[in-house]
Amino acid sequence: MSINIQTILVGTDFSEASQPATTYAFRLARALRARLYLMHVVPEEDLRLITSINQYLQSFITPITLTDIFYTEADKRLTQLMEDAQATDVVQERLVVTGQPADAILSWAVAKQVQLIILGTHGRRGVQHFFMGSVAERVLHGAPCAVVVVPAKPQ
Repeated sequence: MSINIQTILVGTDFSEASQPATTYAFRLARALRARLYLMHVVPEEDLRLITSINQYLQSFITPITLTDIFYTEADKRLTQLMEDAQATDVVQERLVVTGQPADAILSWAVAKQVQLIILGTHGRRGVQHFFMGSVAERVLHGAPCAVVVVPAKPQ
């Protein structure tokens, strides 16, 4: 049985914990000559919070403008990740979307017909994991394809 992975999606939240996963994804995509989708999800709850506190801010920036700033900055950071890793040749597309991170990753994995999802993990345990949950765990349980979870670097 041969494995022929042609499309990979890697999600990043730009944290130190997600860096090993993006590095792994860039290397694997290059080795397999696969197309890589580099993705960041702007959490929906962050946008709702900004919208709800906007009336208390002494600023003329609208929630729409702030959302545009989130997207622009995320895209710049994805581009920087690609350039730093010299991986512009393997990245098929940079995706910046809004939503609940696990749901968005699963949805885009289906839309892009991804064969492998690569994610980092923060390694939360106990009460913190119970309350915050794990994007990686939710993706593992709902994924339409194989998932590789890359642990954060030991501290």
